[in-house]
Amino acid sequence: MRIPYGFTLVSGGMLEINRNEADIVCMIFDYYIVGASLGKVADMLYAKQVSSPTGKAKWTRAAVDHLLSNDKYIAIIGLEKFLDAQFEKSARCNIDHDK
Repeated sequence: MRIPYGFTLVSGGMLEINRNEADIVCMIFDYYIVGASLGKVADMLYAKQVSSPTGKAKWTRAAVDHLLSNDKYIAIIGLEKFLDAQFEKSARCNIDHDK
């Protein structure tokens, strides 16, 4: 099991919020909700020299998208902000599900 960014594994196999990374998670959701694209969020993280969850210097759009979709982050950002991000993702989707 991969430990989600923003959490650390503690004794007993429980996840605990990592405050430093949790602040980054909040920033990612905030930037996305106010209109930044996945690429812009990745560029912002690179400019702020925030390493990706795998330790690389640059985040990928896929990593940002995965983070925004993971409901484990409700514990860090709250349900309302998580749902706002899901609404944004749905509104920005270029797939017409009615066809």
